[in-house]
Amino acid sequence: RFLLWLAVVTTAGTTVELASLQHWTELSQLIAWAAVVVLAVAIVVVFRAETPRAILAARVLAVGVCGAAAIGVIAHVHGNYESGPLDAQYGEQWDSMSAAARWWAALVKQVGPSPPLAPGILVIASLAVLFATVGHPALGGADR
Repeated sequence: RFLLWLAVVTTAGTTVELASLQHWTELSQLIAWAAVVVLAVAIVVVFRAETPRAILAARVLAVGVCGAAAIGVIAHVHGNYESGPLDAQYGEQWDSMSAAARWWAALVKQVGPSPPLAPGILVIASLAVLFATVGHPALGGADR
């Protein structure tokens, strides 16, 4: 149950963050909203699950969100990397930096506008939902 409540809290926090950033101005930004909705459905399914089929459905939803969110992390880091040469602090030295240093700057958001941690939180929440299904009472002895 703790993992499921962790998923609830992180999903709610992500929702508040997306709303506060008005994360709906581009079509690609709606992917995060879809992931939040799908994850919320998966959470409700696990809370109410009475059959192994319901648990399987929740797992499929959680894996889908995890995959989409992982792609989001990659897209955010790549977007930050691409904006590196235009950055006020790193722009002039961008070409002289090592590839590892440039990717690190993009990953930790020293350059670029995209926070890689934001979709990373959805990865964590979806994994929490997935792990919350292990040994779930609805499975009977099927997965214990």
